Amino acid sequence: MILAGAGGHALELYDLILELGLGDSLEMYDQDTSKTLFKKKYSVHHELNTLTSSNFCLGVGTPKSRKALYEVFSNQGKRYKAIQSISSRISSSAEVEGVDIFHHCFIGPEVSIGKGTLVNTGVQVHHECRVGAFSVINPGAFLLGAVQIGEGCSIGAHATILPGVKLGNGVNVGAGAVVIRDVKNGKTVVGVPGRVI
Repeated sequence: MILAGAGGHALELYDLILELGLGDSLEMYDQDTSKTLFKKKYSVHHELNTLTSSNFCLGVGTPKSRKALYEVFSNQGKRYKAIQSISSRISSSAEVEGVDIFHHCFIGPEVSIGKGTLVNTGVQVHHECRVGAFSVINPGAFLLGAVQIGEGCSIGAHATILPGVKLGNGVNVGAGAVVIRDVKNGKTVVGVPGRVI
């Protein structure tokens, strides 16, 4: 399997890959040519044609980077492998295919999360939430009932989105913010209560 990215997020994903027993024949890829060695063990490839695996996972933690790498590898005919921790509680009625879910998350009933999205450690996504593709929900964030989040959004660590709030595409929510009202496409929200800046 190809781990696309060789930075900090890749380190966390690597540990989860090993826990799940998926570390055999791991190949590293990063566009940053200054990254040459990962974990003092793996050479980092910088050219797509040097990679032999048919599956890839996303070791980057920003919406734009996740989408860009997904498209690069998919266009090469490679298949995306989402990584999901067994320590998370995922409702049987949740739709989370193609979603990375890290340790100790709660994904409630009737939740739908788009492909390529990252649900990081300790996140709670409660009943009937909708999250668009290639979004990133950072550690400890809370999405309360029936929240709707567009594509390519970034929800900061320990942010809270109150029930029924709708965020457009490309919205950024600052760490610790409490979002109490709808937010339009491309806006940034910070503070308690959340305000657009």
